[in-house]
Amino acid sequence: MKSLFVTLLILGGLFAAYDYFGAAPWQRLIFAKGPRPAERTPRSSDVTGQATTPAPMASKLPHASPPADHGQPQPPPANPTFVPPVLPTVEAVTKNWTQIPPQAFPRPVVLHRDTEVKMKVGSALLRAGATAHALAAESGRLSIAPTASSPARGWIAVTDTDFPNQIRQSYETWKTARIAQARQAWTAAQQAATPASPSANAPGIAFEPDGKPIANPDGSYNLLLAVISSGRVTDIHPQKVTHWGLPRSEILDGKPTWIIDVTYPTQTLFGPMEVTSHAHIRDRQLQRWVFASGEPVP
Repeated sequence: MKSLFVTLLILGGLFAAYDYFGAAPWQRLIFAKGPRPAERTPRSSDVTGQATTPAPMASKLPHASPPADHGQPQPPPANPTFVPPVLPTVEAVTKNWTQIPPQAFPRPVVLHRDTEVKMKVGSALLRAGATAHALAAESGRLSIAPTASSPARGWIAVTDTDFPNQIRQSYETWKTARIAQARQAWTAAQQAATPASPSANAPGIAFEPDGKPIANPDGSYNLLLAVISSGRVTDIHPQKVTHWGLPRSEILDGKPTWIIDVTYPTQTLFGPMEVTSHAHIRDRQLQRWVFASGEPVP
């Protein structure tokens, strides 16, 4: 009986040792059970014996897309189209009617308010709605006379007459003609056999070591003459240029630039008048040719 008890005690000890050390944690009967591991999904390597390369992280994102290639510059459009020049408003041209060139006078204007005109022997009152003759402008005012031959004079604000409306109509006509001229110049430049911007090494085009253009004996510059000949600029006729300026150095767009003033007659909204344009030359090439307003010379 005693030996049976000892045998059972030994077997119980062995079972307890197996239950603690040998059995899986979730299969223990005596000691506290552990958690059962989740079932593992077989990988393709479990079946084929070959390791499977994990998918890239980007492919796991719902909206992932290949990165754009920004390494190469985009080519220019195959057929460039004409871009009309941006012309300032008539208010900007006249600085809000304070700077009107003398070419705009004389002209008849309709008065929008009563205006007094004075003579040596007295004065007279011109009623609103009457027509007077504008002779000149100064600081936003018009000098007027009752008739073209009258010695009487009076002053009235430009905006108190129909003068602005007259000029706006003329300006719209001039803008249309200017844009048409610019389109013609663009078409000529596209069709010209010579490049729009002549090479600095073209025959006759000369510069000093610092890039300053060298003038001809008559004051002209072969680079600018070549630009005109190429059709890039059509508003200027070399034979009609009244003044070729000397090159002066300025910093434009953060870079040293040679500027040459070129004065010539042209048709403006106020009629024929002499204007001064500015040719900007950098790196021995014409960068742009503009008026004082910034409008490109057509």
